[in-house]
Parts: sequence; C-alpha cells; structure tokens
Amino acid sequence: MKILQLLALPLCFFLSNCVGPSYKIPAGYTGPMATLKNSGSAVSAVRAEIFNVYKIDGLHSNAKSPMATPYGGGPFVTLRESYIEIPAKKVIVNIVGHDLYAADGMALLGKLSGAERKPVSGDVELNPKPNGVYVVRGLLGKQSSSVWIEDAATGKPVTRKVVSGE
Repeated sequence: MKILQLLALPLCFFLSNCVGPSYKIPAGYTGPMATLKNSGSAVSAVRAEIFNVYKIDGLHSNAKSPMATPYGGGPFVTLRESYIEIPAKKVIVNIVGHDLYAADGMALLGKLSGAERKPVSGDVELNPKPNGVYVVRGLLGKQSSSVWIEDAATGKPVTRKVVSGE
C-alpha cells in the first residue's frame, strides 16, 4: 500500500497541473510587476529535484516545470529556466518540492528502491517588491524536506519555510 501512495503523489502533481483555471494577472492591473522563478538541480543523469510554484492565490500557476525532457532526447534530465510574472502585491503562493525523473521507468525504479525523498508542499505569503526577482528553493531529504521563496539578489528567504516530516 505504501508503494501505491508513493507512486500516486507525483502523479497527482503532474495531473493537477492540467486541471482547473490558471493564474492570470488581474484584469485592469497596471501596477508594478515582480518575477517568481522555479528552480531545480540534477541529482543524477535521470533524476532532478524540483522546487516550483504550484498555485498563486488558489489558481494553478502556468509556469512550466524547470525540468523538461526533449522529444527523442532519451531518459536524461534536462533543466531549463521557468518563471511567472506576478503583480508586486501580496499573494498567497502554494509551493512544492519533489524528486522528478526524466523517464517513467526510472521513476518506478527510484520509488521501489527507496531513493526518492520526501515531497513537500504548502502555502506561503509573498509580498514582492516592484521589479523584484524571487526564486523557489528547498531541501529534500528522506525523513524531512522543506521549501521556501528567497530574494534572488540576496539569497535570503522572504517567506517562511514549509517543512514536511517533522
């Protein structure tokens, strides 16, 4: 049963990105903007750790995952920059951190072997400055994981850390 639960969580993240209304700049908003970036890093040739915006003010983010597998590119991790422009005003951001594999077979092997680390998600309040640039960051572990948003210029957290497994 535990294996089925482990397999279902990343699938839920993937499928739910395709469902529901997407976040858009509020109609008529002409004020200052800020940039919110996703991040990721390769853990191996086939696995990356991904930290990204899932929802903004309850609506699905239309920012792509920072990981992409080019068509015909094989089972290897490819990372790209991804971001979303948001108004420079207080928003509630649902952020997530999890392992992501470049190929389904590798994902299954990773889950069955116990290599996968604990996913984490939660809501944080972000009050971005005009023209500010912010990045979703995190740490993944087998027992506990955390995710937060930091100022890209200073590297300092600007939101609370969401922690799982405590």
